[in-house]
Amino acid sequence: MENLSLLSYGITVTGGVLLWILEGVVPFFKSRRNRGNHAVLNLSIAVLNLLILLPSAVLMAAFLRYFQSLWPGVGGLGLPALGEALLTLVLIDLWMYAWHRLNHTVDFLWRFHSVHHSDPSLDVTTSWRFHSVEIIFSEILRIPVFALIGAGIEDILLYSMLMTPIIEFHHSNVSIPSGIDRALRTLVPTPLMHRLHHSVVREEHDSNYGSMLSVWDRLFGSFRLKENIREMPLGLANESAPDQQRLTALLLRPFRN
Repeated sequence: MENLSLLSYGITVTGGVLLWILEGVVPFFKSRRNRGNHAVLNLSIAVLNLLILLPSAVLMAAFLRYFQSLWPGVGGLGLPALGEALLTLVLIDLWMYAWHRLNHTVDFLWRFHSVHHSDPSLDVTTSWRFHSVEIIFSEILRIPVFALIGAGIEDILLYSMLMTPIIEFHHSNVSIPSGIDRALRTLVPTPLMHRLHHSVVREEHDSNYGSMLSVWDRLFGSFRLKENIREMPLGLANESAPDQQRLTALLLRPFRN
């Protein structure tokens, strides 16, 4: 488990650094300034969340090991090892879609998730910008869901290694040819899809919830595209001013009226 954990964090850091460099070379939104300050802000939030995620991973491993002795989940279907692993990953990703959509539809959850959406300068570092309370809720709810699936901590780490670079990619400000974006979005969420998810317009940011697979948005009617988005405002109305983009302001934002 330790080797998988280190590999997962290594992929996250390496992918993030490479995409951040590419954003400076071939950006989609070209008028970005103070990229360093923006990265420091979002990374500060990510570091706070690591204080939750690291001990949470240890507790989750223990809980899932115990639950697997009581309920096999997918493991009880008698599938070949590869089929069992693939079905487990797909079901985990379905939960991620459902959880993301809940954060948009339940007002209490949106209070915390909106910290992610209030970023007016969408880039790869936005993929690490989540309020700590949202992380806590997510970690607590994952345990019974993953236990029901029958997932082990190795499945969670494998999913993280596959999902994290995809999330970093579709949050990134890297410009890619439209034909490549079109081909990729048959399988995974792409930058064009996810930039619309960060539109200031409510009807637009309530779409394209997928984390690793784009099929869920098509299946559940939340898929949406808008080709001409270079001038599209990002963030949240009246929530993305400079004084609202400070660490303390973002951490306290959900607790204000």
